[in-house]
Amino acid sequence: MRRSAWIWLGILSCAACLATGCGSSSSGSLTNAQVRFVMASPDAPQVNILVDGVVQAGDLSYGNASTYISVTPKSHTIQAAPVSGGAAIFDQNITFASSSNQTLLLTGPAASIQSVMLDDTSPTVVVGDAFVRVVNASATMGAADVYIVPAGSGIAGVMPVTAGLAFEQNTGYQLTVAGNYQVFMTTPKTSNALLNTGPISLVASQNQTVVVLDGAAAGTFTFAPLPDQ
Repeated sequence: MRRSAWIWLGILSCAACLATGCGSSSSGSLTNAQVRFVMASPDAPQVNILVDGVVQAGDLSYGNASTYISVTPKSHTIQAAPVSGGAAIFDQNITFASSSNQTLLLTGPAASIQSVMLDDTSPTVVVGDAFVRVVNASATMGAADVYIVPAGSGIAGVMPVTAGLAFEQNTGYQLTVAGNYQVFMTTPKTSNALLNTGPISLVASQNQTVVVLDGAAAGTFTFAPLPDQ
């Protein structure tokens, strides 16, 4: 083969490589992110969640979560628009990482709603057990000590998994025996229970996030246990 032919063959090979990526990390080869949305703003209306202007989760009310939604790993415009109409109460550009599992909470008063992003990446699987994480999404509770204990065992003599957990903070994943467990949140350094979830079922290898919320009556608190992906 003449030298000029070899040169042209090389040029064509390079062009093909550029077109297909040749194993590079082009955006087309990235794995989508998985994200769910949690409405944790107590005075927010029912909303539709829009991603880049398209409704992806409808009729999301306080204390409820969407399923996990697949999004491309890049920046997206996320909006929470009242179902009844009117301007979005949340409108923000958020970047999602490739191959990630994430939870986006909308917290605080609707007039100044904030976003809290959680990484749902599972810790190392432990056979027969799972991981539990508690998020303080109550705008009125304030900082609280968090206990995660076997259901019915109480907290006497037990150290909190996190002391003084503040609003919009979380405990991180805590290894928990599968079966029934219980979460207590207390006034810091006391046994005064602000929240007692009662027994919550935990399936082996199925991690959970417990989102702590304001209750219907002033000074009361409730929670939403969410299975993590």
